[in-house]
Amino acid sequence: MDKQSFLNLAPEYYMLALYVYTQQPEEYYTDIGWQNDFSVPDEEAGEDYCYVGNDVLRAEAIRLMLEQGAISIIEDHFGPTIWQKTDAMESMANTLESSPGNVFFKARASGNPRRWLYAALQKVNVEAFKHSLTEADFHRAEIDEFTPEAVAEVIEPDVDEWAPITLDQTNPVVAEATKQLSAATQAIEEDNGYSVTHPQERDAVVADLKGGLEKLKSGVVSVGWMTRTITALKTAGVRFANTVKGQAVDGALAAIKEVVKSHMSHALDYLWSLLS
Repeated sequence: MDKQSFLNLAPEYYMLALYVYTQQPEEYYTDIGWQNDFSVPDEEAGEDYCYVGNDVLRAEAIRLMLEQGAISIIEDHFGPTIWQKTDAMESMANTLESSPGNVFFKARASGNPRRWLYAALQKVNVEAFKHSLTEADFHRAEIDEFTPEAVAEVIEPDVDEWAPITLDQTNPVVAEATKQLSAATQAIEEDNGYSVTHPQERDAVVADLKGGLEKLKSGVVSVGWMTRTITALKTAGVRFANTVKGQAVDGALAAIKEVVKSHMSHALDYLWSLLS
């Protein structure tokens, strides 16, 4: 798995672990307590193995929980930070558990959330080690996530990015792309789990998909808008991989690929690199 895809997916597993930890009947929670709750003896290594042992992913999970208002924190000049869960914690979890494809849903569906999560976290931690994560990785992801440059090369000099390109709306290829993009946009916009775990990303993705859909329906598009639409679909595709919504995203990408082939031959090389 490439690093950006991992950064997109991994924090949700630690968020779930934090939620599981806060199901203990305590008034306050700590980072040390969280690690202890997810540590088990490793007889081969002769020491405990901590399933939430990655400092960067723990910090990101806490940041996301704070962003959702699911926890509040109490800081100290010298002592470790402690936190409390809020009433929004269960509301958030209920939303995620009802969203197929989300890790909260999968853990609950397994019948044994903690056992399912242990197996998943072990793989997450191995992948995290491969990528040598730092907190800067997530700060960079927030800045770069939605720019075309994050997933593509610079547009070739001979391509006018915003030049209008007229589409034949009676063409079955264009009609199919409009239909598929509309279905994918609706599916993504209606996913409550996405809006809870990654609200900024979700809003940017939906905005670009709606913009691309509007251009297709108008019959006039541009290389720039196709770039934004394709990038948004690929971002969503990472989130919804191996789900019904992921199939809708794949269908939209395949349909747009046909529009590029039939109506944008002058920009084919550039856009094809995005669609590959």
